[in-house]
Amino acid sequence: MQPTHPTGMPSPGRLFRDRRALPRPEPGTAQPSEADLPLGETLRRHWPEYAVEALFLALFVLTAGVVSAWLEVGSGSGSGSVARRVLAGIVVGATVAALIYSPWGRRSGAHMNPAITLAYLRLGKIGRWDALFYLLAQLAGGAAAVLLLRTGMPSLLPPATPPSMLSGSIGPTNEWAAFLTEFVLAASAMLMILFTTNHASWFRGTGILYGLLIAAIVACAGPLSNFGMNPARLLAVDLSAGLARANWLNLLPPFLGALAAVEIYRLLTGRHDVLCAKLAHNTHGRCIFRCQHPYQSRALALAAIHRQVADSSLSP
Repeated sequence: MQPTHPTGMPSPGRLFRDRRALPRPEPGTAQPSEADLPLGETLRRHWPEYAVEALFLALFVLTAGVVSAWLEVGSGSGSGSVARRVLAGIVVGATVAALIYSPWGRRSGAHMNPAITLAYLRLGKIGRWDALFYLLAQLAGGAAAVLLLRTGMPSLLPPATPPSMLSGSIGPTNEWAAFLTEFVLAASAMLMILFTTNHASWFRGTGILYGLLIAAIVACAGPLSNFGMNPARLLAVDLSAGLARANWLNLLPPFLGALAAVEIYRLLTGRHDVLCAKLAHNTHGRCIFRCQHPYQSRALALAAIHRQVADSSLSP
């Protein structure tokens, strides 16, 4: 017989939501005070999260750009080139993990990728205005970082670095192979995020696992996919070289891969809802998403207690 909770509901095993969040809202229950605000109120209240997304993506693109330049300077064959790619992967992966676990990253969710934001919009965890401003912030952050790399950073890079180090083209050899590689990598990354963030034993390790995945991609698949998992970076790189060089097909693999991961996750788990749209959730403070995370429940409970204490102290 399938085990049941005291409420009589069937237990799905170690799925995080049903194990630790009882009593919980029904799937899809919104936080109307945050997730479904009007446009003006959304922008007024949530602009700090948008600013964090722009800043984090800019930092990621700057790190990836400097690492790309360093790899180009030491390009070649042999163990030296492999060692440089591995070291570059460690640097980029560690940067991503540090941003995810930072206090600001726990506040915004540290998407740093329009494909991740679009996947959570598909899951109904982010409001439409928040999703729009997240996408705009990510594009702005990527564009600012690429502009800085093209105009301000060349003096900091070795003279031998060719200008093509910022090329946004998919794949140096076979475009279709790169297209498929980026699709698979984006789907794998999003699927890992969905499984770990909604699992009782793995939710704290999402940032580490995601950083390790990015490090492996940079070290192993970089020569083929050319860091092509982030549409904001790809678009910013192409547009910075001129609209004529923009290859809009570059944007398809990450988006399609992330959306495919959502459907695969639903198919494998039988669930159409997830806890939240954050890669690492804060233990206190607000959450602007349609949140069903136990940490958010704890934060709301503490806030209610603080309000009650404050009200009682003011009453005669």
